[in-house]
Amino acid sequence: MNDNVKMIFGGTVKEYMTSPILSVDNDATLKEVADFMNSDKTSVVLVRNKNHGYIGVVTDADFTHKVAVKEYSVNTTTIESIMSAPIKAVDGSIFMADANGIIRQSGIRHLAVTENGEFIGLLSAMNFFEYYKDVEEHLSNLAVHDGLTGIYNRRYFDETLAREWKRTMREKAPLSLIMLDIDYFKKYNDTYGHQAGDECLRQVATTISGALRRPADMAARYGGEEFVVVLPNLKLEDSAKFGETIRAKIEALKMEHKQSDANPFITVSLGIASIVPSSISSYEELVGAADKALYSAKNKGRNRVCVAQD
Repeated sequence: MNDNVKMIFGGTVKEYMTSPILSVDNDATLKEVADFMNSDKTSVVLVRNKNHGYIGVVTDADFTHKVAVKEYSVNTTTIESIMSAPIKAVDGSIFMADANGIIRQSGIRHLAVTENGEFIGLLSAMNFFEYYKDVEEHLSNLAVHDGLTGIYNRRYFDETLAREWKRTMREKAPLSLIMLDIDYFKKYNDTYGHQAGDECLRQVATTISGALRRPADMAARYGGEEFVVVLPNLKLEDSAKFGETIRAKIEALKMEHKQSDANPFITVSLGIASIVPSSISSYEELVGAADKALYSAKNKGRNRVCVAQD
């Protein structure tokens, strides 16, 4: 199971359970347990019998809803009177989604968590809240990141470019764009296989993103073996120098590519364009200029940087 599927449907009970959980004897009075919970600042305790087996669970909500309604004598009534029982146990290795199904079907509020038959924690509503919060964050992350390489995807690039276009237009600042393509990538896939191709894409993406130094700079996978880098507030000359840095770093990876006509190792071709945005221009023009420069880099032999004015 890959990490994305595991997070959406999984995340094990052991990862989210509350542990350790305090316990009290079943013959303890309500007052004793309430004092114990207050002193230890805990909202839940397990109830154990004389054989130290867990027979129920009590939360601060039980005191609020059950004790007040039934007017128990807190000094004489034992905790067994308000505990939720029996406790249903699940193994710590099951997924949170499965545990949620058990709670819904059983109509219970808590699950004991065990490992090799031993109690190791407790699962309650707060744990599920944390789990679903993580799932939501993960899904949001997936929406803007490329599943293979981990860097930003085409959708996020489009959003970022549009946003930076408006900002730099207000500030009358330059906006630069790098478009780069892995040289002879189809030949690489055909020679070394698609798994090697995927690993190549990941290493190139990691190298590009690792070269970024400013918070506003952004790298994304544009599609296939093509990548883009948005460089706000950077002039063409400086963007070209940065592009050469990326090119050299990727070549230095020394990923063998015997079928390349440009180099015996994996290389990239880069096209760079820069513009000070205005109301009479568009970011589509910037993309078109960078793409044209990339085409020029390929025509000149690949493994090189070309700028739009070349």
